[in-house]
Amino acid sequence: MSSPIRDTVRYIRGWISGRHLSERDGSPAPSGGPLEIGVPGIRTREVVIGSGTSAFYARRYGPRSQRSPAPGWVLLHGVTLPGPDHPAIVRFAAALARSGAVVLVPDIPSWRRLDLDPLPAQTALTRAAGHLSGDPRVRPGGVVLVGLSFGFPQVLRVGAQLAEKGLVRGLGGFGSYCHLANTLRFGLTGQFRWRGRTHYLRPDPYGRWVVAANYLHRVPGCEDAECVSRALHRLAALAGERRILSWDPSYDVAKDDLARSIPETHRPLFRLFAPPADREPKPGPAREMTHLLADAAHRIHPALPPPASFGDNRPPPVRLLHGRRDHLIPFTETLALERLLRKRADVSATITGLFAHSRESGATPSRIRESVRFFTGLKEMMALQYG
Repeated sequence: MSSPIRDTVRYIRGWISGRHLSERDGSPAPSGGPLEIGVPGIRTREVVIGSGTSAFYARRYGPRSQRSPAPGWVLLHGVTLPGPDHPAIVRFAAALARSGAVVLVPDIPSWRRLDLDPLPAQTALTRAAGHLSGDPRVRPGGVVLVGLSFGFPQVLRVGAQLAEKGLVRGLGGFGSYCHLANTLRFGLTGQFRWRGRTHYLRPDPYGRWVVAANYLHRVPGCEDAECVSRALHRLAALAGERRILSWDPSYDVAKDDLARSIPETHRPLFRLFAPPADREPKPGPAREMTHLLADAAHRIHPALPPPASFGDNRPPPVRLLHGRRDHLIPFTETLALERLLRKRADVSATITGLFAHSRESGATPSRIRESVRFFTGLKEMMALQYG
């Protein structure tokens, strides 16, 4: 008989057996073709949800043999070129399927183009939840919605409405953010506030490249800097293609080439976001740019959730996980989400030293203690499917 503990153990076994998926190149499967991911015991295929111009693709994972309706999960990928075929997403979905779940991963083409407009993702989530909830092979009573990174605020925005309709029973978030301005400040300066003190962790520049590619030329006074936005978009796309940390010195050649491709008057602005690998953005201009970019983002895309506005409905139970060594979004953002939701929802957050953002972090001071903490947090998330 299934239980959260048993499902968690099966998930972890699936995660370990899918370790080779981290070596995938992240290239999408051919349209209409199955994903060959090589994980025993599960079946994968591509499905089309809807029809006509509103149709979209999704990756479906499920147990190879299924005797009764299984729990349903919808995973929303982050803003990255591979989208649903990102190795971390594939490994996560495959591990869930090994635990006995049916998993749907909608493909958000605009996010694969690094466009931060949240509306296409919110629409896809709504339709994917309805599609999976109506599947006779999925347990009735609603599915679990999970958002990774940039995706979780969109899950939170639509999840409460879908829960009231009986389509969703719980929400999960991995490595997400609460305050866009704080996340941008970290991406530009590496600084974050925790327990009343300012801390530093070297930031992965990928996040600031993507945000600036979308909004830099929308900042008052920078309207003529669209060439810089395009150059940063190319740099972020290159990082998505290579899938190595964006502070790696191997990107310096591309940075130099891109700097030469834009007018000399705009090169200092480009270098603010993309200095050589052995340097960081200048602190003063970086802090100023943080607020300018956040203001532009909320002006252009009002559906991006400001700090205290994730919808009026009461959310279903929420479980959050975040890596302590996350170099893209600081773990304090998940703690801020927990505080924000505490008065409105059944919510808990787990911070683990075992993971960074989308990869394992390596050694920790007390791996046994961290493993117990992670197992407990993961068990609480798996329990959402019984809510």
